[in-house]
Amino acid sequence: MTGDDSLASDSIASDYRFVLEHDVSMLEIALAAVSFEDCSLDDSVPLDRASVAYDCWLEALEALHPGHRFRGFGLSDAELADDGLLERLLLTVLFDGGSCRSVIRSVVAVVNGYRRNHRG
Repeated sequence: MTGDDSLASDSIASDYRFVLEHDVSMLEIALAAVSFEDCSLDDSVPLDRASVAYDCWLEALEALHPGHRFRGFGLSDAELADDGLLERLLLTVLFDGGSCRSVIRSVVAVVNGYRRNHRG
């Protein structure tokens, strides 16, 4: 690994910690909700809605924190194959009768909680 690779790796690790540890602000949720509302998800399966909600939040983070590459922290294939995570994500989008803001907040809380518990 070159010095530049090491710096990039440190930056990604720092971004990841930031995503895991910071509180979700109302502004982030509001920005993510605007993007989420623009998505045509009426006929999509609930898990797609959860994944898109999380991606919208990551996009809002990038807009609010220039220089960070948060979009690279979307749900991984391994996470999407974890039944425990999927069950919790599905509960957020199936039984949350609130606005898309509350859906995004719930999805972010589930994913970040899962990642905190599975860091290794």
